[in-house]
Amino acid sequence: MKIRVASWNVRGLPCPQRQIWLLADCHLDILLLQDVSQRATDAISSSGHWKSVATSLNSGPHPQAGCLVAARADWQFTDSTGIPGDASSSRALAVSAVNHGVAVTLVSCYAPTNVGQGRKERPGFFNALADWLSALSAPFMLGIDANGPRTDHPDITRNEWWVPEESSVLGVETPTEDALRRWYDDHPDALRRRVQYYPRGPLADSYHRGRKGRFVRSRYDSIRISPGIIVEEVNYLYDEALVAGSDHALVVAVLAVTD
Repeated sequence: MKIRVASWNVRGLPCPQRQIWLLADCHLDILLLQDVSQRATDAISSSGHWKSVATSLNSGPHPQAGCLVAARADWQFTDSTGIPGDASSSRALAVSAVNHGVAVTLVSCYAPTNVGQGRKERPGFFNALADWLSALSAPFMLGIDANGPRTDHPDITRNEWWVPEESSVLGVETPTEDALRRWYDDHPDALRRRVQYYPRGPLADSYHRGRKGRFVRSRYDSIRISPGIIVEEVNYLYDEALVAGSDHALVVAVLAVTD
């Protein structure tokens, strides 16, 4: 079964018509959205493009923003939950979904920021998320705005982290695999072209941090998958996402799951 899945920090969906048009143009089966407002949830639900919608807006101490998972009509949601431990809040949502006998766990989350109180919360968030993912039955798909790593190096062992605990989810020998790195494994010529221009990364642009005119290209957003899922295509739509109203790239992947 081929699945078109997207992960996107929609920044509250400030321009719902433009952002939903962009999502609809990608002909997506699954949405994994972050920083979702109630207005965004209502817009997605009423758009008619996705039948099943679950959000984390009613959980955690900050109900004004959360995560959203949505799917087309041929998917049935059987359960939704937060993630136990320090990751449990409106920042994380997991949904069990079934399509013609194929069961998949869909996860959307976004990590605390790298400054202020968020930096203190990051270690607990990543530790809890890693523990939860380790116990999760495959297959699963995770859309995440990790607000990291600090450096997304072509050699993952040379990644730089804001806090060491990020590596428990984003580094090597973790419960998930990075769909983009998996795609580059099968397309070495594309990787060489990218590294020619960005020898220290990032492997794609998903967020520009820093001040205007002195920004740093970063890849904070990714789709991560359990072992065994086949990656057929990955695209980072950064410019299109900015025009639509977000400051993060829309990440779209075509994945194949066997029953």
